[in-house]
Amino acid sequence: SSHFGSSQKRVKLGQFGDCCNSTMAGVRGKVLKAAGLKNVDLFGKSDPFVRVTLEDAKGEILAEMKTSTKTDDLDPVWDDESFSFSPDDKHSGHLLDCSLRFKVMDTGLGPDVELGQSLVPLKLVPLMEEGGEEKLFEFSLGIAHGKSPLGMLTLQIGVIPSAGWFS
Repeated sequence: SSHFGSSQKRVKLGQFGDCCNSTMAGVRGKVLKAAGLKNVDLFGKSDPFVRVTLEDAKGEILAEMKTSTKTDDLDPVWDDESFSFSPDDKHSGHLLDCSLRFKVMDTGLGPDVELGQSLVPLKLVPLMEEGGEEKLFEFSLGIAHGKSPLGMLTLQIGVIPSAGWFS
């Protein structure tokens, strides 16, 4: 198959080769809940939301979404916060090199404050079965100053095979 950027397309495909790469049409999932978030508010508790970004290997943002904000909640649960990213043709061949970044932010009077984040390489996310569910993951949001954990984030993520994308 002739693609415009075919000379670049061979870069970093590694053991996966072209056949496997072209089977990834996109990635989708849901933000389910966070637990044990840090309280950064002086009055009340943190008001968290999650910013989800699809990033290429250079950290350039290809797509993003934000969940709703939960007020005064250090263990927020989101009901129906799904995301679905399908990269444009320029990036679709490099989906395996992309990552999802989940940044938990606190919204307050001033600028939003980061409460923690997880970076998930797409090559760790399984391809979804036909009619199947996204896989459940639980990620740490990091450690603050080498001492206290910043909490956990529970997500469902699945990579969409291109055949299932169109059917």
